[in-house]
Formats: sequence, structure tokens, C-alpha cells
Amino acid sequence: MEPDGDAAPPDSRPVGFRERMALVVYRLQTVSTLAYMGAASFIGIEMVALVIGFTTVLPIAIPFVVLILGGVYFTRRRLREAWARMRGGSRPEA
Repeated sequence: MEPDGDAAPPDSRPVGFRERMALVVYRLQTVSTLAYMGAASFIGIEMVALVIGFTTVLPIAIPFVVLILGGVYFTRRRLREAWARMRGGSRPEA
């Protein structure tokens, strides 16, 4: 069986350490952005401004604060859905 004539040939160049690290960094930046967006939707944009303003006091704590807020948001949402199912109702309104 012969390959199609218009198919692109596979890249024979090996992927180096720099390309792999770039992919990891891009994925981590995407997760970080989504965490900040989740925190903003949970606490409101005014509170996000306050949290980001807190970076001058203790900048190392900001990622942990955002992760905790995101975890609280998703846990609260799952608990509300589970509570509604236990009570026999439909999904709760957001």
C-alpha cells in the first residue's frame, strides 16, 4: 500500500529539549490563565483586582490563592449538583 501523493511527509527531525520545554510552558500558561479566569468568575473582577494588587505584599502566595479559589468554586458547584440530585430535583440554577 503506497501513501497518498498529497500527504505531508512525517517530520524526520527529532524534537529537542527546547521544543519540549516550550510545549510544557505553553500548557502551564494556558492552565494558569484558565485558573485566573475561574477565580475572576467566582469572586468577581473587583476582588481579582484586589488579589492581584496583593502581589506587592506576598507575590509567592498569589498562585496558591487562585488555585484555592478555583477549587472552592468547582467544589461548591459539584456539591450543589449532588445536593439537587439527592433531593430529587433537576440541576440547580447557576
